[in-house]
Amino acid sequence: NQLQVTPRTPPALLILADDDFLVSPRNAAEYYIALQKNKVKASMHVYPSGGHGWGCGKWFKYHKEMMQDLKIWIDSIK
Repeated sequence: NQLQVTPRTPPALLILADDDFLVSPRNAAEYYIALQKNKVKASMHVYPSGGHGWGCGKWFKYHKEMMQDLKIWIDSIK
C-alpha cells in the first residue's frame, strides 16, 4: 500500500496491535511514513497486544482506548 500513496490519498487512521501475528506492524509503519511524505493527514496507534482482527470487539483489551482514539480522529477531520 505504501507504494500507492499520493498527495490525493485520503486521510488515514491506522490502529494495530504490536503482536499482530498475521500482518506485520511494519506494514502500517511504512504506510504511515508514505502518508507523511505526501503530506496526507494520518495518525497511527499501536496497542501492546491484541493480535489480528479484533476490530471494534468489546473483548479487545484496549477497546475503550481505541474508541477514544477513534473519536478524537473523527473529530479532527471534520
